[in-house]
Amino acid sequence: MFKKIFISICSVLALSAAAFAQQKPAGALSAQQVMTALAGIRSDMTLALDENKRLTLRVEALEEELQKRDEQIRNLQTQCNTLDQQLQSMETRMNQRMNDAQKEIQKSLDADQKRRAEDFKNLAKDINKELQKGTPSSTPAKPACPTIELKIESGDTLSSIAKIAGCTVKEIMAVNPKLKSADDLRVGQVILVPQK
Repeated sequence: MFKKIFISICSVLALSAAAFAQQKPAGALSAQQVMTALAGIRSDMTLALDENKRLTLRVEALEEELQKRDEQIRNLQTQCNTLDQQLQSMETRMNQRMNDAQKEIQKSLDADQKRRAEDFKNLAKDINKELQKGTPSSTPAKPACPTIELKIESGDTLSSIAKIAGCTVKEIMAVNPKLKSADDLRVGQVILVPQK
């Protein structure tokens, strides 16, 4: 665009210079002066065109760089969205696995508690049968509460054992004089549990 304007201005000035050279009114510029002025304008226009070209190339380079950065931003946003979806999927799977594990643990604990309660009942029945058979006459029979032996397992407390056996913590403590407190239990320890 600047080039066309430059060519148009140069053409007009050249024609004007030729016309002035032929007329040459008093106080008018000589053809040499007009040509010198035209050469200066031509030089300025060349510099302006060069600067315009340099700026145009710089603008194009900046636009290209901006397009590349926009593409990088879009790629990063896509990656972030993908990672977010993967994270949500992993969180959902982890929550599901934790729920499944909790259900399995609870199911196992319930089954174990039921089994132990059944064992207590069976032991109590066996002890009652033995007691009903009688005791030797040489020793006077003391009225005693029937008991069973129980091996302490991990997680057992006197209150949980009492609940399953249908007695109180005090009654368990009474038949186990070596127990100093309700917290004095060790895994593998054998204690007596009263049966009602």
